[in-house]
Amino acid sequence: MEVNVKSIINIFTIIDGKINLLVNNNKLIEIECLDELDYVNSNYIKNNIDIKNLILKQCFTLSKKQEDKLNLTIIYIDIVNYKNIKLNNNFSFKQIEELKDNIFVQKSIECLKKELVLNSTIKKLYPDEFILPEIQRMYEELLNKKYDRRNFRKKLIKLDVIEDLDKISSNKTGRPAKLYRFKDIKEDKILF
Repeated sequence: MEVNVKSIINIFTIIDGKINLLVNNNKLIEIECLDELDYVNSNYIKNNIDIKNLILKQCFTLSKKQEDKLNLTIIYIDIVNYKNIKLNNNFSFKQIEELKDNIFVQKSIECLKKELVLNSTIKKLYPDEFILPEIQRMYEELLNKKYDRRNFRKKLIKLDVIEDLDKISSNKTGRPAKLYRFKDIKEDKILF
């Protein structure tokens, strides 16, 4: 039986509080694998995308048999700070709202939800400073759940994963807000 293998690389980021996915020519990044998967994926990234701190994780495997062929699709994901990506060629970001009907994106979002509840993952997105409403909007969008503003703040403070920078944001729209940053914590904590 012939086996065809392809990998889908879904690289997520947050832009203006919205979850975005890196796409190539407005399509998911799909790679036909004719060699070892890790080699093919890393070679593709190295040759096509200027990105820092990418650690692809295998997320899901789908298989489909058609006559004498077995088609395997392996989904890899990571979430990175968009400032660590320099777009080139035909790559761009697309909001996941536009892609939610795609089964590969749906499976990736399921995996992403498990990753984003860990403080080390969220720290990759917000390495320096942030305002709490940014973090709250991102969680609400991804987890499809509303959080009370005060309880959200209390939870993060109680978990001892953030610190107040004693600075105010220079936000031009709306009220200025306190700036925070994630603490350096050796062990992962589940945030939500």
